[in-house]
Amino acid sequence: MEDLDPKTFWTLVLVLAAAMAYRYMPRWRSKSPFVGAAMLKHRLEAGEDVVVLDVRTAREFESGHIPDAVNVPLADLPTRLKAVDADLAALKSEPIFIHCNAEARAAKGARTLRGAGFTDVSVINGGFTAWRRKKFPIETAG
Repeated sequence: MEDLDPKTFWTLVLVLAAAMAYRYMPRWRSKSPFVGAAMLKHRLEAGEDVVVLDVRTAREFESGHIPDAVNVPLADLPTRLKAVDADLAALKSEPIFIHCNAEARAAKGARTLRGAGFTDVSVINGGFTAWRRKKFPIETAG
């Protein structure tokens, strides 16, 4: 293999850095911890009072979801947060575990929740895909 000239080397470094930044930007911007699916499962099995928020579309949710999860598609989240009521205010300090299929939409949803004053928001690392891969319980609509 030939030696890379400096210009090609630095171009390659910049492309790799941009790819990494693109991949991890949602995590950095979410300002929320990313936790494993196993940790959520443990807390659910222990009977802890947590909210599991699924921000996938209704169709994705109906095809299978974490038991007792609440579905609020990411596109609807800002509108639903504006409809302030007593139930919403009561949840602002409750532990919320947010997920989507992977994690990009969930990270954006976590940022939205934090901006609305929610203080205990975690993103499920790998999202529903990680949950399903571990063969954890799944509910379906109907």
